[in-house]
Amino acid sequence: MEKSWGQIDDSNGRSGIRTDYRHMLVEKDPQITDGLPSQLGDYRVEYLDDQMKIDRFKRLRKEFSILKIHPMQSEGSRLTIQVSVYYLTYAKGRLNLGLSDWSEVEFHYDCEKQSYVVSAVKLGGI
Repeated sequence: MEKSWGQIDDSNGRSGIRTDYRHMLVEKDPQITDGLPSQLGDYRVEYLDDQMKIDRFKRLRKEFSILKIHPMQSEGSRLTIQVSVYYLTYAKGRLNLGLSDWSEVEFHYDCEKQSYVVSAVKLGGI
């Protein structure tokens, strides 16, 4: 996502916060995100529950992007994980998420390495 969209100023004329792909906000989902690292090399991840999302929006007073990691799909020796980018706003006591982009990452099991390796990445967006 950073390679394809990192150079784009998505702040919407400064009415939103520009996405920083090296410090991503991720929607907290205990079944999916608990146990995931908060840093991978130069990349940092911050997991936000609903109250943390509301607090951040109230502090920033601008929409911002947040990732949602969807449940993994399994088909034979292939695993697929989809990560979506949403723009978050908060108004009238409600969190609102607008779908923007997504990335679908496919892994296959490498018998020689005895681990899963990335075999394909598909990007999409509205």
